[in-house]
Amino acid sequence: QRQGRIGTFGPCSGMEAPSAATALAMTERDWFVSSFREYAGWLMRGVPPSNHYIAHNGWEEGNVAPSAPRTLPMNIIVGSQAPHAVGIAYAMKLRGEKDSAVAVFFGDGATSQGDLHEAMNFASLWKLPVVFVCQNNQWAISVPVRKQTASRTLAQKAIGYEIPAFQVDGNDALAVYRVAKEAFDRAHAGGGPTFIEAV
Repeated sequence: QRQGRIGTFGPCSGMEAPSAATALAMTERDWFVSSFREYAGWLMRGVPPSNHYIAHNGWEEGNVAPSAPRTLPMNIIVGSQAPHAVGIAYAMKLRGEKDSAVAVFFGDGATSQGDLHEAMNFASLWKLPVVFVCQNNQWAISVPVRKQTASRTLAQKAIGYEIPAFQVDGNDALAVYRVAKEAFDRAHAGGGPTFIEAV
């Protein structure tokens, strides 16, 4: 990217634990719906590293990964992947899948987007198996968290939707794994969605 050979690139240094630990807590029947910083999770789900170079060069072929079933390609538009995740979970519920859930990843800025709130509302209303994972790096692209929300935490935004919410150290892979595993166990058992804020 710094050589000018690829376009936009969302760095993820220091943000590997949330996607990697969540991917480790998932089964092959679960869906992985990401934003643009989940490289560690993509690798764990079977997406080849070469796909990222191809996609970032503007070739849609980079988003095709037969080796990574139930893993959607990266999403660049902030928060717009959340309704997709809820739609997948709703389809699973209609089909009677009881052993599957969806993890959807997004940054702190997405918690100020309507798409995410609509997704949380319907996930809660329909008790859908969705694990919302917020990667709070304190900086919503170009605006610090304190300038984009008045909420003391981002996890508390889920409480209004009656979604169990947890805040965890996003640099502690074991802590993230524990919370994610509990969320997936709850989702697989029909307990509905969970919100995880990885700080």
